[in-house]
Amino acid sequence: MTQPDIRDFTRQELAGTLISLGEKGSRVDKVFNFLYRKGAESFDVMAGVQEGLKTRLAALYSLAPAPAIEKRVSAIDKTTKLLFTFPDGAKAESVVLFNKKTISACISSQSGCACGCTFCATGGLGFKRDLRPHEILAQFAACRREAGRTLDSVLFMGMGEPFLNWANVKKSVLILSDNKGYNFPQTRITVSTVGVVPVIRELAESRLEIRLAISLITADEKQRAELTPMAKRYSLREIIGAARYYTDRTKKMVFLEYIVFDGLNDSPQDARKLLALVKDVPCKVNLIMYNPAGGAAFTPGRFEKGKEFQNIMVEAGIRTHMRREKGTDIAAACGQLAAGPEAS
Repeated sequence: MTQPDIRDFTRQELAGTLISLGEKGSRVDKVFNFLYRKGAESFDVMAGVQEGLKTRLAALYSLAPAPAIEKRVSAIDKTTKLLFTFPDGAKAESVVLFNKKTISACISSQSGCACGCTFCATGGLGFKRDLRPHEILAQFAACRREAGRTLDSVLFMGMGEPFLNWANVKKSVLILSDNKGYNFPQTRITVSTVGVVPVIRELAESRLEIRLAISLITADEKQRAELTPMAKRYSLREIIGAARYYTDRTKKMVFLEYIVFDGLNDSPQDARKLLALVKDVPCKVNLIMYNPAGGAAFTPGRFEKGKEFQNIMVEAGIRTHMRREKGTDIAAACGQLAAGPEAS
């Protein structure tokens, strides 16, 4: 049986483990510090931790080898894509986005994706497996190294549906934000979902301070069902209801992501349909021009029609932003991550 990786434990769980071994829970901070702030890759390097404790931990838990990482850099905007290959062969991608004044990391929660969205390269891969907290955290650490400084924000918008791996994603958030670990503020972490309603409601009831983004994709129920199989499980009405519940409980706005396809959902009528859907939800709408992915038979929305769409929303009082996609030349933009040979 494979030993569990000790980096999958929150600090509170690690303290419980030490106590069960007859150790003082106060020693957890030193071990936790080695695992995250110092990036220990073996128990042997934990100077100052008692030899007996290191031996007992090594007998019960593992520290998986670091994943192999391949890098590709955009010639257009310096966006950097990292392909991670974990010891069992599972792959995932992360993206480091360099903006004028900020640097963001877009990380993955799964290898592949079970949602099967027809416009998404990751959806075309199918589901491989969930990523464990230490594998999610390895992406964060690698992205921070690429940034060369502290990251300004972290986005769970890479490969996979975070809310279908919520237990592991939540643990990674708790470890990221722990002041004895990476000490990264939860308020600068955004988790994006295609609309897993029960977890949206769970998040609304939690004490987590992360931000929520929901990929509506389109405002037409029938059209959405053709674009993502998840629409058969959760309707737009249910998703918007959960979003409204989230904003009521947390007093935070929600980010709503709308993918603009040429001739499919980019007309003034489509804008008004979206407006009718979200008008009473405290939100910011992000318009994302479709990025070509694999053999999907869609065409990116046109800028002029996107601006007209945006103006209709803004004039009605809805904050609406046309997102400028980055890294399209290295298949690093939204919907293009496929962990394939092109990333090598």
